[in-house]
Amino acid sequence: MPGTPGAPEQVYVVLRADLFYDGDPAIEDLVTAKEVLRSLELAEREAARLNALHPDGKTRYWVRATRLYPPGYSAGSIEPPA
Repeated sequence: MPGTPGAPEQVYVVLRADLFYDGDPAIEDLVTAKEVLRSLELAEREAARLNALHPDGKTRYWVRATRLYPPGYSAGSIEPPA
């Protein structure tokens, strides 16, 4: 619930996948969180801008919603930090 201590804020992460590696790299070597933004519109524009810079499709950007918790809180915390 917004305004509640410890409540998360919805944010949007711009993700990048590097699809140019040879072999069978680990998924954590392929995907990077480029940045986190508070505006879905801004995040989508940034992903589109970056995709336009890589027309070969070997690097792809997309947006996913996630939660940003205040300092000292996480999805698993039920009590305020000490």
